[in-house]
Amino acid sequence: MTTSETLPEAGLRDRLLGMTTATATAMLDKRGYPNQFMLGAHAIQRGKRACGRAATVRFGPARPDLMHAQEERAQDALWLAVESIQPGELLVLDCGGDVRAGTTGDILASRVQHRGGVGIVVDGALRDAAQIRELVGLPCWARGVHGSGFTAALACLDRNLAVRCFGVTVRPGDYVLADEGNEQELKERFIRGLVQQGVPTSECYPPNADVLRQYADWKRMQ
Repeated sequence: MTTSETLPEAGLRDRLLGMTTATATAMLDKRGYPNQFMLGAHAIQRGKRACGRAATVRFGPARPDLMHAQEERAQDALWLAVESIQPGELLVLDCGGDVRAGTTGDILASRVQHRGGVGIVVDGALRDAAQIRELVGLPCWARGVHGSGFTAALACLDRNLAVRCFGVTVRPGDYVLADEGNEQELKERFIRGLVQQGVPTSECYPPNADVLRQYADWKRMQ
């Protein structure tokens, strides 16, 4: 979920962190900002939340004249963006939904964290998911995970421009609020808990009316 509304920095961030993405999306809808929910972003670490101003990078399909040599990799837009991250910013990578190669791995993610970044959202794939899960202070969301570096399929095009991420236009400086707001994921987590408690799958999946009532009660308590 994104918004660029101007309010006192700390106050707005705290208010956003105090609500779910579903609530924030509904409030934006009422203010005339539809289509602000990033559908399909999967959390790499469970139960994490993040809110920060967007620092954007745009990727495109790879082509030789857009690629930097290994010794010049620091000139790629991704590297420049990582080295420019300011405290409280959230790195947003537009890969056009392409998951044929990974983008940020654990090394760059660690650098983002060291510089004070609060999270990473990738409309594409991340690398090194297992190691990134260990970065407790840097929640990440992505469309998928891939073992190859981005140069296998993608080229860095530019940074600090408006990008498209999970169907949402994100401008540099927009606030991005991220959590596990996917309703289906929450519902399946609840049903998984019932199964682990011994409830037969035939009695809870697909969820019947009674299970849905239990789910609604459980969700209110979270």
